[in-house]
Amino acid sequence: MSAQEPFVFQPEQAPAAAAKPWKVLSVEDDAGYQASLVHALSLIQVDGRSLQVLKARSALEAARLLPEYPDISIVLLDVVMEQDDAGLRLVNTIRNVIRNSQVRIVLLTGQPGMAPRPDVLKHYDIDDYWCKSDLTHEHLTSVITGNLRTWERTSQLEDARRGLQHIVTASQALGQLRSLKPYLSALLDQLELLLPNLDGGLICHSLSGSSLPEDMEILASKGNYSAQGPVSLQPYLQSEPMLADLIRQACLQGRHQQQGALTVLLFSQADTPPGCYLAVLKTQQPLSAAEQNLLDVFCENIGTGLTNLSLYDQLSHLAYQDPQLGMANRNALKQTLRELPAQARSEHTLIVIKLNELNEATLNFGELFSDSVLRSMADRLATELKALQLLARINRNSFALLLPSQSAPSTEALDQLLDAPVLIDDSEHLIPARALQLPLSVCDAHTPEQILRLAELSLDTRRHAREHLLMYDGVQEQQMRERYQLLLNLRRALKHDQLSIALQPKIALATGHLAGFEALVRWQQADGSYIPPDQFIPVAESAGLISELDLSVLAKTLDASRQLRQQGIDLPIAFNTCSIDLLRPGYFDEMLALIRASGVPFNRLELEVTETQAMAEYEMISKQMRQLLDAGMGVSIDDFGTGYSSLAHITDLAASVLKIDRTFIARMETSPKAQHLVDMILRMSAFFGFQVVAEGIETESQRQYLASRGCQLGQGYLFARPMPIKQALKWALDGPQPPS
Repeated sequence: MSAQEPFVFQPEQAPAAAAKPWKVLSVEDDAGYQASLVHALSLIQVDGRSLQVLKARSALEAARLLPEYPDISIVLLDVVMEQDDAGLRLVNTIRNVIRNSQVRIVLLTGQPGMAPRPDVLKHYDIDDYWCKSDLTHEHLTSVITGNLRTWERTSQLEDARRGLQHIVTASQALGQLRSLKPYLSALLDQLELLLPNLDGGLICHSLSGSSLPEDMEILASKGNYSAQGPVSLQPYLQSEPMLADLIRQACLQGRHQQQGALTVLLFSQADTPPGCYLAVLKTQQPLSAAEQNLLDVFCENIGTGLTNLSLYDQLSHLAYQDPQLGMANRNALKQTLRELPAQARSEHTLIVIKLNELNEATLNFGELFSDSVLRSMADRLATELKALQLLARINRNSFALLLPSQSAPSTEALDQLLDAPVLIDDSEHLIPARALQLPLSVCDAHTPEQILRLAELSLDTRRHAREHLLMYDGVQEQQMRERYQLLLNLRRALKHDQLSIALQPKIALATGHLAGFEALVRWQQADGSYIPPDQFIPVAESAGLISELDLSVLAKTLDASRQLRQQGIDLPIAFNTCSIDLLRPGYFDEMLALIRASGVPFNRLELEVTETQAMAEYEMISKQMRQLLDAGMGVSIDDFGTGYSSLAHITDLAASVLKIDRTFIARMETSPKAQHLVDMILRMSAFFGFQVVAEGIETESQRQYLASRGCQLGQGYLFARPMPIKQALKWALDGPQPPS
């Protein structure tokens, strides 16, 4: 807002209307005296304004007149009328019943020397007292002039106080609103309260900052301006020619404008993108100076409010819009789901579409190519799916579609949409995609974020399915609930040390002697049943419990080794560790400290890591594995042959033992390829000096074949199943029984 005067007044095109007269009430039961008084008052003018005299013959009649004319400035009141105290009772009514504290009350009496005591004047809030016989014309003029000016000043102060109080209340009410149109409508309501003589108002907007009224759009209207509710200002510009000039001047000069009963308020926003807003007000009469001052203060608050609202809109835009594609994002979708009534939500379907190889395409061709693919797919979905209620990008390579269930696309239609190539720089590209359709009626108790996660997880768990469009069947959610319950139970079991180990013997195939054990974790339930390791170990890995689980198994393995050695069975025991543990800072040192504290020699332990895990992080964990080898511990690559990637490191593999996966042993007698692979592992191990353990030996013919090919050790049901420590100790003391 300019530092100059906030309002600019245009020269009047017609003579100004006569000034509004002052209102004075004469309360007198003497008709003759009242007629003389009224005549004398008619000859008085104060500040160019005449007096309009209202007459009452009794206190009761006056009490009825006063609420009807709240702008009465002076009451000339006879003290004694129908009763001796009628005048004083009327004063009490004015001050305490009608609650008029501004009107000036002048008591008149026809009895000289009978003035009320000072405490009576103060108690009844009486402003002046005169004897009728003393009121000469000059004296009457002086009394009237002084009281009228006092009334005007106190009325202005009271109006200003009420106006400022309203501004505070209005600003608080408007400050609660966060959407532009409700804010502007409420703004007009508050202006109507601030200006009781308002006939109509509208708020228009200039996005570009143009000073041309024809370029402006009406956003809210009220009163005379809301009859047709036009979007354009054009109809009003034609009916009120001066309006165009006022708007133009407000924009060019940066100030409010007023001409007659028309006022244009400018809410300037020089630093904020939405441009400027203007309010056009039409009042029954020109604004007073007090009203102009109040509007100026009010507009400063509104300008700040619009700036804050604009910033809020920008933040909302950032929060609910994808910046790359300029479309709704995950937050916008969740907000839409939250706002759907329960019944409406149950009638909608969510479809999540994932572009499977977009990350690879981004690595090969860059971000611009990736953005073009996403934009092309978004445009296709928005164009082809007519009933689409919302299309949102929910993560880097996925979209979500919300639409009525009855309008959901068929499998064939969606297949065509996802199969069609996208055109990027005049070239066609096939980007594989999959989709999952989730009727919201099956998850009405879920939050929006839970719905989205459920759809995404269901899609990911079925990523190997051949179909483009998968239908949600509830199985995935049930599996997730079961896995979560399993996680809770596993955490409780670890806390209360409820897991144990079983020992499975390793046998020298050439002699049949016991050569060692492998420690296998076991989780027995209260009913005696066991939860298989392949169920709870992946849960432990994904939930960050695997290190705690592995250290628990190691501690039990060390205890088992002490028990065996106390009974004279001094053989190595292998234990399993997840390769993720070896990468975790501190775990390796914690493992070594646990072994040293137990007193078990390193050469009586063997660390097993699966081939897939070891080779995936080989460069990072080989240092730790070699450190264990140097300390005398065995290092075994489990499930060898399933990944083949270890062949690239075979010449410097940080391991002492290779374990042939049980799948190859099982197929060895029926599959020449499996047999050939087993032979190749045995020859290669002999050449590079690795010891070999064959897993899953179940038949004598398997044992004999492996022994004839130089395989040193074996384990499997042919020899013994995994056993609790006490049973394993007895089995070892009794001596391994030859296979029957």
